[in-house]
Amino acid sequence: MACFLVSATVGIGTAVARHIVKHHEKKLELEGKTQLPEKFGSDIKWSQKLSYLELTLFSGSFLLAIEHILHGEVVPFPPFLTAASNPADLAEMLTEMGTVGVAMLAILLVAWGVGVLIADYFKFKKRKKGLKEAVVK
Repeated sequence: MACFLVSATVGIGTAVARHIVKHHEKKLELEGKTQLPEKFGSDIKWSQKLSYLELTLFSGSFLLAIEHILHGEVVPFPPFLTAASNPADLAEMLTEMGTVGVAMLAILLVAWGVGVLIADYFKFKKRKKGLKEAVVK
């Protein structure tokens, strides 16, 4: 009914966090303090990693919202959610948001975390290989 609101809300929080992290990264660049190049996970900036999460959360929320519109659960007039008009349906909607919405969010976060680790691993491995070849030459 409204499970898409959970990931959309976290997407808004992620967007705010990304802007804060990006500002901090620019500040460190201006001061000349960058991450150590040999450190694992330093190839991809955290603002970029958070943008991947933000895109995932908003695109998933958008697709779920379209699905709910097509099924008539979301309407273009107040209260917008058909379940919000009836107190009995409201309790069911909140339960769905707490179970299905949170479960989908948890799966998205785990998938994002695994994807970030894999991307960092391959970038780190590629950089280490390049450094070894440069030393051999």
